[in-house]
Amino acid sequence: MRRRDVLTLGGLAAIATLRPAKAVAQGDVANWPIGNVTLVSPFTPGGMSDVLGRALGEKLSAVFGRNFIVENRAGAGGTLGATSVARAAPDGHTLLIAHIGILAVNPSLYANLQYQPLTSFTFVAPLALVPNVLVVNPGVPAHNIAELVAYAKANPGQLNFSSAGIGGAAHIAMAAFNVATGTRMVHVPYRGTPPSITDVISGQVQATFTSGVSLLPHVRSGALRALGFGTPKRIAAAPDIPAIAETVPGFEASSWYGIVAPAGTPDAIVKRLYPEVRKAMASPEIARRLNNEGAEHWDVSPEEFRNYVAVEIQRWKGVIEAANIRVE
Repeated sequence: MRRRDVLTLGGLAAIATLRPAKAVAQGDVANWPIGNVTLVSPFTPGGMSDVLGRALGEKLSAVFGRNFIVENRAGAGGTLGATSVARAAPDGHTLLIAHIGILAVNPSLYANLQYQPLTSFTFVAPLALVPNVLVVNPGVPAHNIAELVAYAKANPGQLNFSSAGIGGAAHIAMAAFNVATGTRMVHVPYRGTPPSITDVISGQVQATFTSGVSLLPHVRSGALRALGFGTPKRIAAAPDIPAIAETVPGFEASSWYGIVAPAGTPDAIVKRLYPEVRKAMASPEIARRLNNEGAEHWDVSPEEFRNYVAVEIQRWKGVIEAANIRVE
Protein backbone atom coordinates (compact mmCIF):
# COMPACT_ATOMS: atom_id res chain seq x y z
CA MET A 1 0.00 0.00 0.00
CA ARG A 2 1.30 3.47 -0.88
CA ARG A 3 2.45 5.74 1.95
CA ARG A 4 0.04 8.53 0.97
CA ASP A 5 -2.91 6.12 1.33
CA VAL A 6 -1.93 5.25 4.91
CA LEU A 7 -1.56 8.89 5.85
CA THR A 8 -5.01 9.85 4.54
CA LEU A 9 -6.61 7.17 6.69
CA GLY A 10 -5.54 8.58 10.00
CA GLY A 11 -1.98 7.42 10.59
CA LEU A 12 -1.31 4.84 13.27
CA ALA A 13 -4.94 3.93 13.91
CA ALA A 14 -5.31 2.85 10.30
CA ILE A 15 -1.95 1.11 10.16
CA ALA A 16 -3.05 -1.20 12.95
CA THR A 17 -5.83 -2.61 10.77
CA LEU A 18 -3.75 -3.30 7.67
CA ARG A 19 -3.09 -6.80 6.38
CA PRO A 20 -1.47 -7.95 3.13
CA ALA A 21 -3.64 -7.41 0.06
CA LYS A 22 -3.04 -11.01 -1.02
CA ALA A 23 -5.17 -12.18 1.90
CA VAL A 24 -8.10 -10.26 0.43
CA ALA A 25 -7.40 -11.68 -3.01
CA GLN A 26 -7.61 -15.18 -1.54
CA GLY A 27 -11.14 -14.54 -0.31
CA ASP A 28 -10.66 -13.27 3.24
CA VAL A 29 -12.78 -10.15 2.92
CA ALA A 30 -13.98 -9.65 6.48
CA ASN A 31 -11.97 -6.45 6.80
CA TRP A 32 -12.26 -5.25 3.18
CA PRO A 33 -11.47 -2.55 2.27
CA ILE A 34 -8.22 -2.36 4.22
CA GLY A 35 -7.17 0.92 2.62
CA ASN A 36 -8.21 3.45 0.01
CA VAL A 37 -10.15 2.21 -3.01
CA THR A 38 -9.24 3.77 -6.35
CA LEU A 39 -12.07 4.41 -8.82
CA VAL A 40 -10.32 4.76 -12.16
CA SER A 41 -12.04 7.10 -14.61
CA PRO A 42 -10.40 6.39 -17.99
CA PHE A 43 -11.15 9.87 -19.32
CA THR A 44 -10.36 13.47 -18.46
CA PRO A 45 -12.13 15.23 -15.55
CA GLY A 46 -15.62 16.58 -16.12
CA GLY A 47 -17.05 13.76 -18.22
CA MET A 48 -19.81 11.39 -17.15
CA SER A 49 -17.36 8.72 -15.91
CA ASP A 50 -15.73 11.32 -13.69
CA VAL A 51 -19.05 12.75 -12.46
CA LEU A 52 -20.46 9.32 -11.64
CA GLY A 53 -17.24 8.23 -9.94
CA ARG A 54 -17.06 11.25 -7.66
CA ALA A 55 -20.74 11.11 -6.68
CA LEU A 56 -20.52 7.40 -6.00
CA GLY A 57 -17.19 7.71 -4.20
CA GLU A 58 -18.69 10.09 -1.64
CA LYS A 59 -21.46 7.63 -0.83
CA LEU A 60 -19.22 4.56 -0.62
CA SER A 61 -16.65 6.35 1.51
CA ALA A 62 -19.35 7.05 4.07
CA VAL A 63 -20.60 3.45 4.02
CA PHE A 64 -17.27 1.63 4.24
CA GLY A 65 -15.27 4.15 6.27
CA ARG A 66 -12.47 4.25 3.69
CA ASN A 67 -11.66 6.74 0.96
CA PHE A 68 -13.05 5.86 -2.50
CA ILE A 69 -10.93 8.18 -4.65
CA VAL A 70 -11.40 8.94 -8.35
CA GLU A 71 -8.21 8.83 -10.38
CA ASN A 72 -8.33 10.02 -14.01
CA ARG A 73 -6.19 7.90 -16.32
CA ALA A 74 -7.10 9.19 -19.76
CA GLY A 75 -5.76 8.24 -23.16
CA ALA A 76 -6.28 6.08 -26.24
CA GLY A 77 -10.07 6.04 -26.09
CA GLY A 78 -10.06 4.95 -22.47
CA THR A 79 -7.90 1.89 -23.13
CA LEU A 80 -4.99 3.10 -20.97
CA GLY A 81 -7.11 3.36 -17.83
CA ALA A 82 -8.96 0.13 -18.58
CA THR A 83 -5.72 -1.78 -19.16
CA SER A 84 -4.26 -0.50 -15.89
CA VAL A 85 -7.26 -1.85 -13.98
CA ALA A 86 -7.20 -5.17 -15.83
CA ARG A 87 -3.57 -5.57 -14.66
CA ALA A 88 -4.20 -4.45 -11.07
CA ALA A 89 -4.30 -6.79 -8.08
CA PRO A 90 -7.73 -8.47 -7.81
CA ASP A 91 -8.21 -7.39 -4.22
CA GLY A 92 -11.11 -4.96 -4.54
CA HIS A 93 -8.97 -1.86 -4.10
CA THR A 94 -8.90 -0.84 -7.78
CA LEU A 95 -12.15 -0.46 -9.71
CA LEU A 96 -12.97 0.90 -13.16
CA ILE A 97 -15.81 3.26 -14.07
CA ALA A 98 -16.40 1.67 -17.47
CA HIS A 99 -18.81 2.56 -20.26
CA ILE A 100 -20.07 1.33 -23.61
CA GLY A 101 -16.85 2.28 -25.42
CA ILE A 102 -14.54 0.54 -22.95
CA LEU A 103 -16.52 -2.68 -22.74
CA ALA A 104 -18.50 -3.05 -25.97
CA VAL A 105 -16.89 -0.97 -28.72
CA ASN A 106 -13.13 -1.13 -28.15
CA PRO A 107 -12.81 -4.93 -28.62
CA SER A 108 -13.74 -4.51 -32.29
CA LEU A 109 -12.13 -1.11 -32.75
CA TYR A 110 -8.55 -1.66 -31.57
CA ALA A 111 -6.36 -4.22 -33.29
CA ASN A 112 -4.04 -4.69 -30.30
CA LEU A 113 -6.31 -4.19 -27.31
CA GLN A 114 -4.52 -5.14 -24.08
CA TYR A 115 -7.66 -6.36 -22.30
CA GLN A 116 -10.79 -8.33 -23.13
CA PRO A 117 -13.98 -7.21 -21.37
CA LEU A 118 -15.47 -10.60 -20.64
CA THR A 119 -12.26 -12.24 -19.37
CA SER A 120 -10.14 -9.38 -17.99
CA PHE A 121 -12.76 -8.05 -15.60
CA THR A 122 -15.17 -9.08 -12.88
CA PHE A 123 -18.52 -7.33 -13.30
CA VAL A 124 -19.51 -5.52 -10.12
CA ALA A 125 -22.46 -3.20 -10.73
CA PRO A 126 -24.24 -1.31 -13.51
CA LEU A 127 -24.57 2.43 -12.94
CA ALA A 128 -26.51 4.49 -15.47
CA LEU A 129 -28.10 4.69 -18.89
CA VAL A 130 -27.38 8.00 -20.64
CA PRO A 131 -29.21 9.13 -23.79
CA ASN A 132 -27.45 10.38 -26.92
CA VAL A 133 -29.10 12.94 -29.17
CA LEU A 134 -28.53 13.69 -32.85
CA VAL A 135 -28.31 17.44 -33.44
CA VAL A 136 -27.68 19.50 -36.56
CA ASN A 137 -26.78 23.08 -37.35
CA PRO A 138 -29.98 25.05 -38.09
CA GLY A 139 -28.69 25.66 -41.61
CA VAL A 140 -29.22 21.99 -42.47
CA PRO A 141 -32.53 21.72 -44.37
CA ALA A 142 -33.88 18.94 -42.17
CA HIS A 143 -36.34 19.28 -39.29
CA ASN A 144 -36.73 15.60 -38.51
CA ILE A 145 -34.95 12.29 -39.03
CA ALA A 146 -36.81 11.43 -42.24
CA GLU A 147 -35.81 14.76 -43.80
CA LEU A 148 -32.19 14.30 -42.70
CA VAL A 149 -32.03 10.85 -44.26
CA ALA A 150 -33.56 12.11 -47.51
CA TYR A 151 -31.19 15.10 -47.68
CA ALA A 152 -28.12 13.00 -46.85
CA LYS A 153 -29.01 10.44 -49.53
CA ALA A 154 -29.57 13.19 -52.09
CA ASN A 155 -26.19 14.72 -51.17
CA PRO A 156 -23.87 11.78 -50.36
CA GLY A 157 -20.66 12.80 -48.64
CA GLN A 158 -21.72 16.46 -48.36
CA LEU A 159 -22.76 16.42 -44.70
CA ASN A 160 -20.03 16.25 -42.06
CA PHE A 161 -20.46 15.15 -38.45
CA SER A 162 -18.14 15.83 -35.53
CA SER A 163 -17.02 13.71 -32.60
CA ALA A 164 -14.64 13.88 -29.65
CA GLY A 165 -12.27 11.56 -31.51
CA ILE A 166 -11.97 8.45 -33.66
CA GLY A 167 -13.82 5.59 -32.03
CA GLY A 168 -15.56 7.82 -29.49
CA ALA A 169 -19.23 7.60 -28.61
CA ALA A 170 -20.33 10.28 -31.11
CA HIS A 171 -18.34 8.64 -33.91
CA ILE A 172 -19.74 5.17 -33.31
CA ALA A 173 -23.30 6.41 -32.77
CA MET A 174 -23.32 8.27 -36.08
CA ALA A 175 -21.64 5.35 -37.81
CA ALA A 176 -24.54 3.21 -36.57
CA PHE A 177 -26.96 5.79 -37.96
CA ASN A 178 -25.22 5.76 -41.35
CA VAL A 179 -25.36 1.96 -41.45
CA ALA A 180 -29.01 1.80 -40.36
CA THR A 181 -30.21 4.43 -42.85
CA GLY A 182 -27.87 3.86 -45.78
CA THR A 183 -26.55 7.43 -45.58
CA ARG A 184 -22.94 8.58 -45.99
CA MET A 185 -22.15 11.46 -43.70
CA VAL A 186 -18.42 12.14 -43.24
CA HIS A 187 -16.65 11.93 -39.88
CA VAL A 188 -14.60 14.91 -38.63
CA PRO A 189 -12.81 13.98 -35.36
CA TYR A 190 -11.94 16.61 -32.73
CA ARG A 191 -9.92 16.52 -29.53
CA GLY A 192 -12.80 16.54 -27.11
CA THR A 193 -16.54 17.08 -27.06
CA PRO A 194 -16.68 20.87 -26.44
CA PRO A 195 -14.86 21.88 -29.66
CA SER A 196 -16.83 19.33 -31.66
CA ILE A 197 -20.09 20.90 -30.47
CA THR A 198 -18.81 24.45 -30.95
CA ASP A 199 -18.13 23.77 -34.62
CA VAL A 200 -21.61 22.35 -35.17
CA ILE A 201 -23.04 25.55 -33.70
CA SER A 202 -20.78 27.68 -35.94
CA GLY A 203 -21.59 25.60 -39.02
CA GLN A 204 -18.06 24.31 -39.64
CA VAL A 205 -19.60 20.83 -39.48
CA GLN A 206 -23.27 20.03 -39.81
CA ALA A 207 -24.10 17.42 -37.15
CA THR A 208 -23.06 15.47 -34.09
CA PHE A 209 -24.54 12.66 -32.03
CA THR A 210 -23.54 12.75 -28.39
CA SER A 211 -24.86 12.53 -24.85
CA GLY A 212 -27.76 14.75 -24.89
CA VAL A 213 -29.41 16.74 -22.17
CA SER A 214 -26.39 19.05 -21.76
CA LEU A 215 -27.05 20.15 -25.37
CA LEU A 216 -30.65 21.14 -24.70
CA PRO A 217 -29.86 24.78 -23.79
CA HIS A 218 -28.29 25.16 -27.25
CA VAL A 219 -31.36 23.53 -28.77
CA ARG A 220 -33.77 25.80 -26.92
CA SER A 221 -31.76 28.90 -27.88
CA GLY A 222 -31.93 27.89 -31.54
CA ALA A 223 -28.18 27.35 -31.88
CA LEU A 224 -28.74 23.66 -32.57
CA ARG A 225 -31.67 21.62 -33.86
CA ALA A 226 -32.35 18.29 -32.14
CA LEU A 227 -33.70 15.62 -34.48
CA GLY A 228 -33.87 12.58 -32.24
CA PHE A 229 -32.61 10.64 -29.25
CA GLY A 230 -30.88 7.29 -29.61
CA THR A 231 -33.05 5.77 -26.91
CA PRO A 232 -35.76 3.18 -27.68
CA LYS A 233 -38.42 5.71 -26.65
CA ARG A 234 -38.70 9.41 -25.77
CA ILE A 235 -37.11 10.60 -22.56
CA ALA A 236 -38.90 12.44 -19.77
CA ALA A 237 -36.41 15.33 -19.76
CA ALA A 238 -37.29 16.27 -23.37
CA PRO A 239 -40.56 14.61 -24.39
CA ASP A 240 -40.95 16.91 -27.39
CA ILE A 241 -37.90 15.39 -29.10
CA PRO A 242 -38.70 12.03 -30.74
CA ALA A 243 -36.72 8.83 -30.49
CA ILE A 244 -34.91 8.01 -33.73
CA ALA A 245 -36.50 4.56 -33.46
CA GLU A 246 -39.86 6.16 -34.29
CA THR A 247 -38.52 6.68 -37.81
CA VAL A 248 -35.80 4.01 -37.98
CA PRO A 249 -37.37 0.97 -36.26
CA GLY A 250 -35.07 -0.81 -33.85
CA PHE A 251 -32.42 1.90 -33.85
CA GLU A 252 -30.63 2.42 -30.55
CA ALA A 253 -27.40 4.26 -29.74
CA SER A 254 -27.33 5.18 -26.07
CA SER A 255 -24.47 5.21 -23.61
CA TRP A 256 -24.26 3.15 -20.43
CA TYR A 257 -21.88 2.97 -17.48
CA GLY A 258 -20.92 0.42 -14.87
CA ILE A 259 -18.23 -0.69 -12.42
CA VAL A 260 -15.86 -3.57 -13.12
CA ALA A 261 -12.88 -4.92 -11.19
CA PRO A 262 -9.85 -6.98 -12.23
CA ALA A 263 -10.66 -10.59 -13.10
CA GLY A 264 -10.31 -12.83 -10.08
CA THR A 265 -11.70 -10.33 -7.61
CA PRO A 266 -13.41 -12.44 -4.91
CA ASP A 267 -17.14 -12.88 -5.31
CA ALA A 268 -17.54 -11.97 -1.65
CA ILE A 269 -16.28 -8.45 -2.40
CA VAL A 270 -18.75 -8.10 -5.27
CA LYS A 271 -21.53 -9.21 -2.93
CA ARG A 272 -20.55 -6.48 -0.47
CA LEU A 273 -20.16 -3.76 -3.10
CA TYR A 274 -23.13 -4.37 -5.37
CA PRO A 275 -25.97 -3.64 -2.91
CA GLU A 276 -24.21 -0.52 -1.62
CA VAL A 277 -23.63 0.79 -5.17
CA ARG A 278 -27.26 0.08 -5.99
CA LYS A 279 -28.41 1.92 -2.88
CA ALA A 280 -26.13 4.89 -3.62
CA MET A 281 -27.32 5.19 -7.22
CA ALA A 282 -30.93 5.28 -6.02
CA SER A 283 -30.22 8.02 -3.47
CA PRO A 284 -31.93 11.40 -4.00
CA GLU A 285 -28.59 13.18 -4.47
CA ILE A 286 -27.34 10.95 -7.27
CA ALA A 287 -30.83 10.62 -8.77
CA ARG A 288 -30.88 14.42 -9.16
CA ARG A 289 -27.49 14.38 -10.89
CA LEU A 290 -28.68 11.68 -13.27
CA ASN A 291 -31.88 13.57 -13.98
CA ASN A 292 -29.85 16.67 -14.89
CA GLU A 293 -28.27 14.59 -17.66
CA GLY A 294 -31.53 12.96 -18.69
CA ALA A 295 -30.02 9.72 -17.43
CA GLU A 296 -31.42 7.00 -15.20
CA HIS A 297 -30.13 4.38 -12.80
CA TRP A 298 -29.43 1.12 -14.61
CA ASP A 299 -30.73 -1.42 -12.11
CA VAL A 300 -29.75 -4.96 -13.11
CA SER A 301 -27.65 -7.65 -11.42
CA PRO A 302 -23.89 -8.08 -12.07
CA GLU A 303 -24.66 -11.23 -14.06
CA GLU A 304 -27.25 -9.42 -16.18
CA PHE A 305 -24.75 -6.59 -16.67
CA ARG A 306 -22.16 -9.05 -17.99
CA ASN A 307 -24.67 -10.79 -20.27
CA TYR A 308 -25.79 -7.44 -21.66
CA VAL A 309 -22.18 -6.49 -22.46
CA ALA A 310 -21.69 -9.79 -24.29
CA VAL A 311 -24.64 -8.95 -26.56
CA GLU A 312 -23.46 -5.34 -27.03
CA ILE A 313 -19.99 -6.49 -28.11
CA GLN A 314 -21.53 -8.42 -30.99
CA ARG A 315 -23.93 -5.62 -31.92
CA TRP A 316 -21.22 -2.97 -32.15
CA LYS A 317 -18.86 -5.36 -33.90
CA GLY A 318 -21.37 -5.48 -36.75
CA VAL A 319 -21.57 -1.69 -36.92
CA ILE A 320 -17.79 -1.23 -36.82
CA GLU A 321 -17.23 -3.81 -39.54
CA ALA A 322 -19.97 -2.38 -41.74
CA ALA A 323 -18.57 1.15 -41.31
CA ASN A 324 -14.99 -0.10 -41.76
CA ILE A 325 -13.71 1.70 -38.65
CA ARG A 326 -10.33 0.70 -37.21
CA VAL A 327 -7.84 2.18 -34.74
CA GLU A 328 -4.30 0.81 -34.75
